[in-house]
Amino acid sequence: MRKQGTGGSLVLIASIASHMALPLQRLSMYGATKGAVRIMMTQLAAELAPLNIRVNTISPGFIRTDMTQLCADQQPELYSVFQSAPPMQRMGETSDITGAVNYLLSDAAAYTTGADIPITGGLHSGRIAN
Repeated sequence: MRKQGTGGSLVLIASIASHMALPLQRLSMYGATKGAVRIMMTQLAAELAPLNIRVNTISPGFIRTDMTQLCADQQPELYSVFQSAPPMQRMGETSDITGAVNYLLSDAAAYTTGADIPITGGLHSGRIAN
């Protein structure tokens, strides 16, 4: 991007695990690595902004992927957490992520750098007890 001289956009993948502890999961090492991705993003956003290179992250929550399916297969009780913990009461689909990524890569985000977008069905906001 530097050699092109036209700027650009980087979208890094963090995780909701870099923001909070998750129900029934022991993910301290995973959360730490994804937290490192988020802080790297903030540093790169500041360092690369003069080159018109934007750097942002997304932080997905429970998204239906091969990895979450493997977790659910190994710990069946997790599947109910994946469905019930987010206030929207469902797992996300990979298609739920594409809009945010498309935005961050587009000219519509020309003034957006150093941002993290949580895509969690509201999990990052907490819950109101029933």
